[in-house]
Amino acid sequence: MMPGTTIEPRPLSPELIVVTAIELLEQHGEAGFSLRKLGQRLGCDPMTVLYHFKSKDGLLRAMADHLSAQLSASDPSQSWRDRLRALALEYRRVALAFPSSFALMARFWTTGPADYQHIELVYRALQDAGFDDQRLAEAGLGWYAAVIGLAAAEARGFLHSASHADTLEITKLPPASFATVQRLVPAFHTLDSERSYRLMIDAVLDGLDGAARRTAQRREATP
Repeated sequence: MMPGTTIEPRPLSPELIVVTAIELLEQHGEAGFSLRKLGQRLGCDPMTVLYHFKSKDGLLRAMADHLSAQLSASDPSQSWRDRLRALALEYRRVALAFPSSFALMARFWTTGPADYQHIELVYRALQDAGFDDQRLAEAGLGWYAAVIGLAAAEARGFLHSASHADTLEITKLPPASFATVQRLVPAFHTLDSERSYRLMIDAVLDGLDGAARRTAQRREATP
């Protein structure tokens, strides 16, 4: 290198910033995440990040959309239930892979371009179930709330089997008032988070099926 020659820093792409931000959030959690720390890791001023994303919320939304892009689309030839079940399991997979960042999925009405592909799939599936447009909009948001909430809960450890300390506390409760909970102590010890997740996804799908049928019945009964 010739004397006096300087090396220009490598330009930071939005994609690199987003991936690095997710890595930082996964390693240090929400409390350890900041634009300043992200800038340090990237070797740039925090204002460089804001230049690409306009605000911290803009960055967080882009991070959530990066997670949306990790979801595999369901087979459109499947039944509406199987399409939604498959997508729900994809949300679970991504949540378990990115437990800290996944919470961002519940922060935005939509995360962006990658998310819209899956949104279209969800609403087409619910349309095939038999919802009219108003119920379709309501059911879609409800489905997302249920799926993202369940996936986030499992990723953060809520669906794990009970610890010895948990069940010891239960056994100390008055038996006359808490007989059912105490009877379930052995089941709490062997709880399987994936079985619980799948059980509740099927319960949501059963509920949607029933709601769609009632919607169709009301439509047929209307003169």
